[in-house]
Amino acid sequence: MGELSPIEWAVLPLKKYATFSGRAPRAEYWWFYLGTVIVQIPLTILDSGLGEWTPLSSLFSLITLLPWLAVSVRRLHDINRSGWWLFALFATIILVAITWVAAFGSLGADFNAADSEPSGSMVIGMIVGVIAVTVIAIAVLMFSVKPGTDGPNDYGADPYGRDNLQEVFA
Repeated sequence: MGELSPIEWAVLPLKKYATFSGRAPRAEYWWFYLGTVIVQIPLTILDSGLGEWTPLSSLFSLITLLPWLAVSVRRLHDINRSGWWLFALFATIILVAITWVAAFGSLGADFNAADSEPSGSMVIGMIVGVIAVTVIAIAVLMFSVKPGTDGPNDYGADPYGRDNLQEVFA
């Protein structure tokens, strides 16, 4: 069997739309990521002509959200890590956003607003939250570039292993 082309790798997560089990090799993850960025850029440019309403890029983001989450979890599985790392990242981002809203009243609030004086504990909470988001995001990024574990792991057989060549290249 021959290897998959970059386009075939990029489309593979769409075929596995909501499959969170199993493993995804680096090629599947990164070609999908690059493919979505390449499609998203022209859609965003087209949407910029429509003003603030961005139907094309928003719809594309919505359509690719679930496959992106699934391939990201499978990528973590490939290095024998739990998909809960992704949940930890998003949960921390949400907590920082909630703290921001509690401190300033909205996500778009002006720092210099006289009536929006956050307490010292809120500022410390936001700083700790931003540091936590940064650390978890760096960890997830490092996990995504790391080679998968050789042979089977807790999440399944090696996608590049001799026993799975036909499944990967089908």
